[in-house]
Amino acid sequence: MKRISFEDALILRSAKVARLLVRFLPFRLSLFVAKGIGGALYFFTKRRGIAHKNLRAAFAGQKSEREIKQIARRSMENLAMCVVDLLKLPDLNRRTAERLVEFRGLDRIRPSLEEGKGVIFLTAHFGSWEFLNGLAGLTGYPLVGLARAQKHPRSNRFLNSLRSCHGNQVIEKGIPVREILKALRAGRVVGILGDQDAGKNGVFVNFFGRQSSSPNGVAAFSAKTGAAVFPVFIFRTGLTSHRVEVEAPIRVPEALAGEAAGERAMLQSFADTLEAKIRRSPEQWLWAHRRWKSTPDRFVLVLSDGKTGHLNQSLAVFEALKEERARQGFSPQNLHLEILDVGYRSRIGKNLLQALGIVFRGKIPFAGAVLGAALEREGYRRLSGAYADVVISSGSSLGAAHLWVRKKNQAKSAVVMKPSAGAGLFDVVIAPRHDRMKPAENVFVTERALSRISPQTLKTESEKLFKTLEAPAERRRVGLLVGGDGGKVKFDKYLLQKSLEDIQRACRQTSSAVLAASSRRTPSWADAILKEKFQNKADCEVLVIANEANREGIVPGILGLSDLVVVTGESMSMVSEAVSAGKPVVVFMPAVNATGRAKTGEFLDRMVRERCVVMAGADDLYEVLLREIRSPNGFSGAAADRDAGTLRQAVRRLL
Repeated sequence: MKRISFEDALILRSAKVARLLVRFLPFRLSLFVAKGIGGALYFFTKRRGIAHKNLRAAFAGQKSEREIKQIARRSMENLAMCVVDLLKLPDLNRRTAERLVEFRGLDRIRPSLEEGKGVIFLTAHFGSWEFLNGLAGLTGYPLVGLARAQKHPRSNRFLNSLRSCHGNQVIEKGIPVREILKALRAGRVVGILGDQDAGKNGVFVNFFGRQSSSPNGVAAFSAKTGAAVFPVFIFRTGLTSHRVEVEAPIRVPEALAGEAAGERAMLQSFADTLEAKIRRSPEQWLWAHRRWKSTPDRFVLVLSDGKTGHLNQSLAVFEALKEERARQGFSPQNLHLEILDVGYRSRIGKNLLQALGIVFRGKIPFAGAVLGAALEREGYRRLSGAYADVVISSGSSLGAAHLWVRKKNQAKSAVVMKPSAGAGLFDVVIAPRHDRMKPAENVFVTERALSRISPQTLKTESEKLFKTLEAPAERRRVGLLVGGDGGKVKFDKYLLQKSLEDIQRACRQTSSAVLAASSRRTPSWADAILKEKFQNKADCEVLVIANEANREGIVPGILGLSDLVVVTGESMSMVSEAVSAGKPVVVFMPAVNATGRAKTGEFLDRMVRERCVVMAGADDLYEVLLREIRSPNGFSGAAADRDAGTLRQAVRRLL
């Protein structure tokens, strides 16, 4: 308690000294000094980060990093000058005010006041809003201002004495609304700031593309008293000069009178007007306050390295995030996704950036300049202007870009697979068991690679695919997913051809139809063999060559329609995707060097132990397929269930 009293006394003494200086110094000099102080404070205040975050959200992709910083600094300068305007108010008279201020639209309010009706000025933390409050009294329209009480009582009283020095009255929030109604019924002007976050109980309107909580009650005050609501804004046009703009009154549509939707329509109209004013002069709005603190909107940025498997794993995290928010009562419309391709100018630049990330543990000096030199120009431009509440990526090559954009936006971060930089730099790390991550609070270990495949996706895409088939629904079907070369694995032409012949023979033997799809990694010669072996519609109802004409949703469509899935085993992502369908899965490897990487072999061995897949070699693929088609070995969903639970825990940490 003593500490608060000391703070109060210190703030009050400082405010009075500042008032004394402003009183005796030339007005222009006081404002010039305040502008310099505001510019200096910009570099030291933590509020700078809030301003940057808000500006990126409002102008995502529209303003450069340089412009954002410039607007934020000028906004801080404007705030400092606004303080001087408030301190100078007692020294001003009507003649001085009219000399400094240009008024536009003031005649709009006169009819209402002449009729004895009250008027509501709905304004914002824009321009010199405290000066606007004082001007009302100076120009013959003393207003009743609604203000938030400060935590230091004596300083608060001094502040309110400045606000009320020209006949204005200050009503602090928390006092019964009857004081406001009384003022309006007496034909007075009431001033309300309508751009503050009003918490979860406020009225949500769209403001710069995000749902924003606005203070309610304005429509009720207007309806009960007949008071017109005028949006009013003050622009700083010079060091000491201003322009006041009074807009046409906003009203609740007659059809919505007395309803919550009516007030929302009125406040949306004000938000649209305010947004237009801010876009004209963005440096005049107070960006450093948490306007969107209560917004239900979340923006997710997924960084892609161009690898489909990696992108799908990142999108699996996004889907889990969406499901968890739905459990919390949020609409899917409040979760926004942007996918940004991160390409490198050269392999040397990519490798150098990864090396720097490891050496500096993700905190690369002059990261913006380094990324600008390493990344493709358009990708870097989009990355610089991107806004995100959550950043997700998969793959070690994206670590530096991920951490840079995360820091710029003060965003949460999730990385899939073991990062090359330290795991502690990310909020969430989701890694398969074979990555052998050290246990940590932010590390979540899965048995398989993440997959976007869900029961709903399987149902939707399989129904779409079936409509394109000219075949009976009850026919037995075998899905075939063929990958390609990757890492140390190189497909062997003889082994692939023999494997496809065995699959074809087993399917003919059991009267099963094949539904086949290749991947973008599939070599052209392998695509040619696929087309040769499965050109007959009687054998193969669907054949999609990804490098020629890939189809959206084809893999979940095939998985959903198939009774058994056969998949090449070089890709952990593709095998995991097949397992996610909950069908029996047979894995074969048409390569001389088998699994290629120790991690892949370890993964497949674990999938066999977990009864998620059955492995087949080049010599026994035909027999394994016959057995699995006629009498499936069974499928265990235990690993899938564990992974789903792990992923849910991870996204809860993000939220």
